[in-house]
Amino acid sequence: MSLTVEEIREAEDNEEVVELLTDELQRLLPDAVQEDRDRFHKTLATLPRGLRAMAGMHFFDVSMSLDDLGWHFANQNEERDLQETLNGLRELEITEVADLFEQAMAVMEPFLDTLRREEVTGEEFYDWLRLIGAEEKIEPMNEIIWAYREKCGELGLLETWGVYAKKYPERCVVPSLFKFIEEWE
Repeated sequence: MSLTVEEIREAEDNEEVVELLTDELQRLLPDAVQEDRDRFHKTLATLPRGLRAMAGMHFFDVSMSLDDLGWHFANQNEERDLQETLNGLRELEITEVADLFEQAMAVMEPFLDTLRREEVTGEEFYDWLRLIGAEEKIEPMNEIIWAYREKCGELGLLETWGVYAKKYPERCVVPSLFKFIEEWE
């Protein structure tokens, strides 16, 4: 059953909204879809803009929770994924973080092919990041994003999902065919 605008509006808090949205994204983007990046991006393109934004920035939130901005590019360096992350942050109105992410993309862009070819191992990654001069540029961005995440509370950047969904619930649900038929008649 699809998530509804009413369920979003009736949720008691952002934590409940995030849970509803996470369930909806898992329903629409099950593991089998997420594992096939072409299929993932084709499916992602069909989602309402709010859900697409949330799916696009979710992995970034995980990276910033467990690691840092530099490591995010080691794990997610495909152009489509990076663009979805940036677009997701912008759609969710996380402008400051989006601007920092875009700056980090510009820093890392000359080196993304090296990461895509997996020429740098995990053990040597931070030495390599220092060697190419990226760590010095990215570290201050980490500090700002971590501070922003901390302000958001336990949910981290996912807190913005609840804020956004409460503001724009219609952007976070898949339109029902029956609703279209009722409106058309």
